[in-house]
Amino acid sequence: MANLSQIKRQRMLEFLQHLREEHKDDDNILIAIGEIETELNAKKYGLVWEQHEEAVDVMMRNAIPVFTEVPEREITAVPGGAYNFLLEGDNLHSLRLLEKTHKGRIDVIYIDPPYNTGTKDFVYDDAYVDSNDGFSHSKWLSFMAERLTIAQDLLSEDGVIVISIGYQEVNNLMVLCQELFSNKQVVCLTIQTSGGKPNGGFTFLHEYLIFITPTDFQPNSMSFTGGIERSPFEGLTLSTFDKTTRPNQAYPIFIDKKTMNIVGVGKSLTERIADGTYLGEMRDFPFDYDEAPEGTVALWPISSKGAECVWRLISSRLMHDWEKGYIKVSKNKSKANPNEFSVQYLPDGVIKKIESGELEVIGHEEDRPTLLFGKNKTVGSEIPTVWTEKDFYTTKGSSHVREIFGDKRFPYPKPLEYIIEILRATTKPNSTVLDFFAGSGTTGEAVINLNLMDEGTRTFILCTNNQNDICRHITYPRLKTVITGQREDGSIYSDGLPANLKYYHTDFVSKDEEYLSDALMAHIAEMIQLEHGVKLDGKRYLMVLDDDEADTLASHWDEYPEVKALYVSKNVLFTTEQNTLFRDVEVHIIPDYYFNFELREVGEIW
Repeated sequence: MANLSQIKRQRMLEFLQHLREEHKDDDNILIAIGEIETELNAKKYGLVWEQHEEAVDVMMRNAIPVFTEVPEREITAVPGGAYNFLLEGDNLHSLRLLEKTHKGRIDVIYIDPPYNTGTKDFVYDDAYVDSNDGFSHSKWLSFMAERLTIAQDLLSEDGVIVISIGYQEVNNLMVLCQELFSNKQVVCLTIQTSGGKPNGGFTFLHEYLIFITPTDFQPNSMSFTGGIERSPFEGLTLSTFDKTTRPNQAYPIFIDKKTMNIVGVGKSLTERIADGTYLGEMRDFPFDYDEAPEGTVALWPISSKGAECVWRLISSRLMHDWEKGYIKVSKNKSKANPNEFSVQYLPDGVIKKIESGELEVIGHEEDRPTLLFGKNKTVGSEIPTVWTEKDFYTTKGSSHVREIFGDKRFPYPKPLEYIIEILRATTKPNSTVLDFFAGSGTTGEAVINLNLMDEGTRTFILCTNNQNDICRHITYPRLKTVITGQREDGSIYSDGLPANLKYYHTDFVSKDEEYLSDALMAHIAEMIQLEHGVKLDGKRYLMVLDDDEADTLASHWDEYPEVKALYVSKNVLFTTEQNTLFRDVEVHIIPDYYFNFELREVGEIW
């Protein structure tokens, strides 16, 4: 059948040619005809939107973005180790600079951009975009397209991009990614993130993850999908119910303090009501720890958040499973839970594997009936397209960040376990991870934790603006707290995590600067540190910018026994003696690509 649009377009183009011949001496009309012709010949299938220019683009017409280090915010928990980076400023400026230091070198990019809900979550040119803005979608697409285009240049050959997104823009983002990454695989996953958020007659339980991967992508095993060694025991508490809905599962478990054996159970709330020992309202029933017989402690069903709930098993089944070795008792590690011990159980599926011989039993815990197992691996390594794990609910992220800060200063952070699983599936042990919508900094904490789990050496780069003081009041304090183990108020949060961090903010050098090359050279150290993940400390890593500095270094070389690398200006020419002296350390020539383009643009170099 005929393509009616094409026929109509061709007719208009022929008419434009007629107008061009009639007005061939009028330059203004010819220019206008050319612009109309370009629009008529523009793409007719795919994602089309009104393009918008941002103020951050306009700034770069007359100024060059640079990084300036904030040395007082440096954190060094691993002397001599690699550095991670927190970049404060508009992420477009940071991405432009990362193009110089990390082109083709980022292994995994995870971002959680604004969802464009129309409720003050998306700022464009210093103003919130609300649902009444007729260009809200095109502004968002312009905003994302420019940043994803740079992200494409930063990605390594087998690199992966993962994007969190809500229903408001998921369809637009899928089409945009399919166009930008036409040689990649683009897959959309559904993630249950809550118990339900009513909106317009619908209850929203989920959001989405978009994976952009090579077509031959082979993920690593995730802890909830397979291939991971893990204990078959699971927590006995059931936090989705309470004593009013399942009173027969609200009872105390008595643990011998010395042997950590279960010696018995108390009456359930159902039994107490039935025999008249409790006459009050079920919701008012107190969990009484004084019920424990002498030499024992009582455990009541308390969630990891400290909320009263119920046990997964009724008391008779619990005692039966204890005798069979299907129950495990250990010391409680949750600060929010008042119980001295925690109890785990084996689900029915695991018990069936034991009975069939599929799961190897190698003995019992010393002086306890609890079974010991051989290696227990979950099955499968592919990434499922639907995730329903409760560890990924937004409430998990909120409670974790509250524990770090002691307050609710950041709403709806992504759960730590959620980001760990994304990175577990997509990274190698030595990957470089970029998040240019860093928010509260969950990605950084996830990288550090995953390194601890598998002895990896992953590093991260986080970019965020300081809108509402987010970088200085949330992102940085969170990273500092989890790395040092000490909160802002001096209280102890943890034993800390092994990581180093450098803090940069974006600055600008005017293109009209009289001594532009000198002004840019003042920011070369930041670029070297960022590209190589090091600290130019004057001991292990040194910068040499001219022949005089090279001569001084050579004459005092015996004072630098720890040197690992020199970063040398291309204008420096080492003497034969200096080459011999420096032969056992890495020598890196400071590259032209940091600021040569800008210097050529203004005519300072040719």
